[in-house]
Amino acid sequence: MLQNKNPEHYYWLDLFRGLASLVVVTTHCRTMLFVEYGLLPASDKTLQTSIFFLFTRIAHEAVLLFFVLSGFLVGGKVIQRLRAGTFDLRSYVLDRTVRIMLPLLSALILIIISNTIIGEKFTVIDYIGNILSLQGILVPWVSGPLWSLAYEVWFYVLMGAAAWWLTTSKDGNRYIAVFLLFICFLIFSHLKASHLFIWLLGALSFSYIKKSNFLLVTGIVALIGSMVVLQIYGTESRTFKLQNIDNIRTVCELCLGISMCLIVQQVIHRRPKNSLGIFLNKFGTRLADFSYTLYLTHLPIVYMLVHFGFPKSQSINAVSIGYYLAAIGISLVSAYAIYLVFEKKTKYVKEIMKMKIPSGERVREQQYQNKRA
Repeated sequence: MLQNKNPEHYYWLDLFRGLASLVVVTTHCRTMLFVEYGLLPASDKTLQTSIFFLFTRIAHEAVLLFFVLSGFLVGGKVIQRLRAGTFDLRSYVLDRTVRIMLPLLSALILIIISNTIIGEKFTVIDYIGNILSLQGILVPWVSGPLWSLAYEVWFYVLMGAAAWWLTTSKDGNRYIAVFLLFICFLIFSHLKASHLFIWLLGALSFSYIKKSNFLLVTGIVALIGSMVVLQIYGTESRTFKLQNIDNIRTVCELCLGISMCLIVQQVIHRRPKNSLGIFLNKFGTRLADFSYTLYLTHLPIVYMLVHFGFPKSQSINAVSIGYYLAAIGISLVSAYAIYLVFEKKTKYVKEIMKMKIPSGERVREQQYQNKRA
């Protein structure tokens, strides 16, 4: 298995996560503030504009990278702990619950405010369903980015239930674990199975493979090729119609997932050495710190900006670019402010919860001490 002096940090992965969240923000801001490329006047369809639209059209690929990173960092570590015999269900549940819920609840406050202002009508049940990660399954999404959170949470439940079934010695616990696995399979019958497969690939790629330039180059070439094919043949818009798009998209997504796994698995072996690499790695860590909050909060912020006067531009000019950059800047600043109040306290909340809900190891130690007394 992969060895790292600091098990909480792997080179470049924070940068990947931070940039992925930024790509999602820039994509949503562009779709909200500009018409589609095909609707632009001919004079605006320059090479620079084409590149701009290309790099603000890959939000879905960025979310797939989130799945790979989540599988690698969460699922991979569960597999590592299972092999080492150190998996603890209480610690796992506590860690995942606080990590997901603290930023989510803070974002939902903003989402409710935004939906109320722009006139989006959702019921209390819809919001509760989104808190329970049942959006896209039993209730609609109350905000666009929440679609992927349903996948993330049920990935975690699936991995935790499987690990519990493998580690518990009590029949009652095994029955509960099997029931949870059954629920997960029902849930994923309503979600896209290829996304589950990509997450599991990320988890399996945590297994140690030696540094290989060949695998890294192969992953990069496959990633670029898959992205090109997905953009040309697997993405549809109102101005660009294709047939059999779902099959093409699924194949491209699987190829993207595999290539991303190869890249993630290899880049962590490449320690930043020069000043630029060290700067980028540190910058990535700073950006990744609030990337989850940024991902959850940016869209309701942009919706409110549009509601209060940010126009949807039909051409590329200094004014429209100014509105676009302002929307990105406001989203970043707002997300960071929310992060400071909520997500930054995640570690502190975990420590408090651990004191109130001791791990299995601490419970056994306390029982041993009580017997000796």
